[in-house]
Amino acid sequence: GVTAAMPGGTGLTKLLEEFPERFWDVAIAEQHAVTSMGPLAKEGFKPFCTIYSTFLQRGYDQVIHDIALMNLGVVFAIDRAGIVGEDGETHQGAFDISYLRAIPNMTLAAPINEDSFKKLIDFTVDFTTPIAIRYPRGSFLADDFEVTEFELGKSELLKEGKEVLFIGYGNGVGRAQLCAKELESTDPAILDLRFVKPLDEEQLKELSTQYKRWYVFSDSVYHGGVASAILEFLERVAIKDVSVESFEYEDRFIPHGKTPEVEEYLGITPKQLAIKVEKMKGESK
Repeated sequence: GVTAAMPGGTGLTKLLEEFPERFWDVAIAEQHAVTSMGPLAKEGFKPFCTIYSTFLQRGYDQVIHDIALMNLGVVFAIDRAGIVGEDGETHQGAFDISYLRAIPNMTLAAPINEDSFKKLIDFTVDFTTPIAIRYPRGSFLADDFEVTEFELGKSELLKEGKEVLFIGYGNGVGRAQLCAKELESTDPAILDLRFVKPLDEEQLKELSTQYKRWYVFSDSVYHGGVASAILEFLERVAIKDVSVESFEYEDRFIPHGKTPEVEEYLGITPKQLAIKVEKMKGESK
């Protein structure tokens, strides 16, 4: 595994101490961190590039040309995905889904809690092509319940509902669950998308026959994000009777501040989201 001056922040300190021959801190050299994992994958190792979402941007060219182009089995463990609180404005992890989703050969997945995270890591160990997994700076918002094993491109329906479907990706699942608890007149189904590339098209098609109003929750920017992927799919298969609303980040930079304050500024606290859902439900009648 490798990190670029982030061993403490990414939780690799103990691994660096216990297995110094297997983990490297290459300092502030994200491009080198990415490229150096390519030869290891080529020689049959299972390299993990553990890096903050915002700093992976520096190695974007290397992700494309040195890993994805050759379809190498590198795992990008993307820490600090979403709001990072007081780490600072430049550290917000908002763009990784959008900039990675465009890359051929790249798979994108996200856990929702501790059990999910462990099972996703197990899944990536035997994965032979590039995969990026994203997770938040702090605790997951979802409760730590046991989930099913990961299968490529398959989602998990966590809860049945009436009329409305909440689609969550990564920490967005916990945000969807918290929003659902605030609702008074709406009983949403909740889907853990798990993969945004590839999408679980079979499941989405099936759900489109039962739920006509979809709300997308993901701690990432709207443009090129999870809702965009879903809308592209619906257009491609000519499903026109489903409305999709996104609760991803709006088209603006996220300011520095404590996480609860930033969430309120963005309008994504559970109560704020519940109010939006109830309002949209009233307008759709």
